[in-house]
Amino acid sequence: MDYNIGTMSFKDTKIYQEAFEEGRLEGLRQSVPRLLDLALTIEQVAEGLGLTINQVQNAKLYYDGIQIGEHRAKLKLIPTLLKLGVTVEQVAEAFDFSVEEVRQVTQSQP
Repeated sequence: MDYNIGTMSFKDTKIYQEAFEEGRLEGLRQSVPRLLDLALTIEQVAEGLGLTINQVQNAKLYYDGIQIGEHRAKLKLIPTLLKLGVTVEQVAEAFDFSVEEVRQVTQSQP
């Protein structure tokens, strides 16, 4: 859809251009972890996506932080789920943990 503001297209506005560029960069940054998982170097990813090395490193740090946070949140939920009657096996499957990992969490709880 193309809205016209007077003789100027909405797509020509500064707000649209900034939002478009921000969205484009975010999409590229979201590709970084997948490409690094394919054993590409940070330099190769930066060159391939047209990003700076610093942008690639920051995207990797951001992704790693999210992964760590998600893992910690799952670990904290295990005791509550078990108290609610969810089995160790169900928790392991839902969180993509081994049964042994789930049991270790329950044993380390006071």
